[in-house]
Amino acid sequence: MSSRGVAGFDAEALRALRTAAGFSQHKLAGHAREHGAQVAGPHICLYERGRRTPELRTLTALASALDVPLSALLEDDPTPSLYWLRMRKGMSQRGLAAALGIAQARWSRIERGQSTLDEQQVPLAAKLLGVKVSQFRMALATARRSAPRS
Repeated sequence: MSSRGVAGFDAEALRALRTAAGFSQHKLAGHAREHGAQVAGPHICLYERGRRTPELRTLTALASALDVPLSALLEDDPTPSLYWLRMRKGMSQRGLAAALGIAQARWSRIERGQSTLDEQQVPLAAKLLGVKVSQFRMALATARRSAPRS
């Protein structure tokens, strides 16, 4: 798992959801540990202040502990990227690539707009990410437009 946190993490949403659930930072950390996270109360404080960003595994555990979808802990993206769609579903690059039957490195290039997905895999990818095929195609096109030109 990467040491970088999830881009688009919404620190304010975490605080609001934790408060609404009636959890202290320490109690939320305890519940998140029950869901596989390796966190303590001080980590929650750092996340809520925006000083640290949780990794996908931790963010997924926090969402489970709060009984909310992972997307509730992410900022809205008006033009969803492939990365955002994947994060919203709580999927790693490795997991999505395996479900599509491709290498993780290839999915990484697709997400960055440096490669394309075979046309027959588009419906499956859209289904795995929980979006319409047209929405997935739009995210693919956005990735290609955003890719650095060499």
